[in-house]
Amino acid sequence: MQVRPTPLDSLSTTGRPQEIVLVGASLAHLEFMAQLRAKPLTQARVTLVSADAHLLPDNRLADILSGYTELGACHIGLQNLAQSCGVNWERDKVARLDLSSQRITLAGGRTLRFDWLSLSPRCWDNRQPLDSEMNGALDHGLFTHPMEHFLALWPRVLDLNPRGNLRIAVLGGAEAGAEIAFAIKQRLPQASLTWVVGKATPSADATQESALEAALKKADITVLHDHAVAIRQGSVRLGCGASLVCDVPILADSLGPPQWLRDSGLFPALESDETAPEPTTTVDSWSRCTGHPQVFLAAEADNALGHNLAASVLGASLRAATTPRGNAWRGLLQKPGNFMLWDPAPTRGGLLRWAKAVHDRKVLDRYGTGPAVPQATGFTEATEPDEPRQAQSAG
Repeated sequence: MQVRPTPLDSLSTTGRPQEIVLVGASLAHLEFMAQLRAKPLTQARVTLVSADAHLLPDNRLADILSGYTELGACHIGLQNLAQSCGVNWERDKVARLDLSSQRITLAGGRTLRFDWLSLSPRCWDNRQPLDSEMNGALDHGLFTHPMEHFLALWPRVLDLNPRGNLRIAVLGGAEAGAEIAFAIKQRLPQASLTWVVGKATPSADATQESALEAALKKADITVLHDHAVAIRQGSVRLGCGASLVCDVPILADSLGPPQWLRDSGLFPALESDETAPEPTTTVDSWSRCTGHPQVFLAAEADNALGHNLAASVLGASLRAATTPRGNAWRGLLQKPGNFMLWDPAPTRGGLLRWAKAVHDRKVLDRYGTGPAVPQATGFTEATEPDEPRQAQSAG
């Protein structure tokens, strides 16, 4: 089934381009920007709103934690990329979304109008739901999201004990949490590592779960089928009532929707439930929010998003959300259903890391800078750009 959005007034009839605003630097947004570099969209002006100056792909976090890769080798610079693609970059956070007037207000006070708005999962930054589930998480936990903030604090963890004799617990995170545990154990072999599985729904394939748990135990990582209910200095209290001695509790679960999104009315269910999870059933096949087709909410690496944003401007047919490309290396020599770069078998783990390095190099090359693209002229409520805002530090 194809859908063709109703075309808006074009540049030729209004004298102004349509405004596309991208909130958060996801791989889907970067892919759209790269497409603009190859084929400029003269009928629209594109603005990227991101508080961070760099993007770190999700699958590079374990590389940094393990010590195999330096952070600087993984970062994708947003300012240079945006400039080369003809995209305006606002280094700021969103403070308010007004759907009726189709405007967003930034934390710095600047207002941007949009004809099309795309929200990245990376703008999910509300830690309160996790703190409600795990009392004391805000005061004593180390959150893996946002990743840039987590990695800024990671060197302090390494300095806690020069010999690496730390007691570290990775709380939740599903498969990503297991990978983080593998990576930390690689970097700190003397550390006592525990992965607390959390409240994740069990996989339908028991064989996959058994294989993952066996690999974790082989790497000397303890697996606890429980969830944390409270975090205190030096310990984590589990749902069963027991206490886990812990120097560094790492919260690997995703964060909740930001307050400005809860207040916008885009997802009514979020307004009445403070602990409601990330909305996943409120978008159609083309990643448009139900009842608000001018707002997209695509997955981190949905490669159809760029086409759909351009097609919305041009009144062309949209494409259904696609499975992210570039993951074929995950199936290379790995156990069925498991993503184990840190496999204890040296040959298998080495081959997996080599295949992943090839894939990641392609990503960095794809989103490197190139010849600058002229920007379409348009307008915002403010006529002069503000000074870039510094990203807030993680607590």
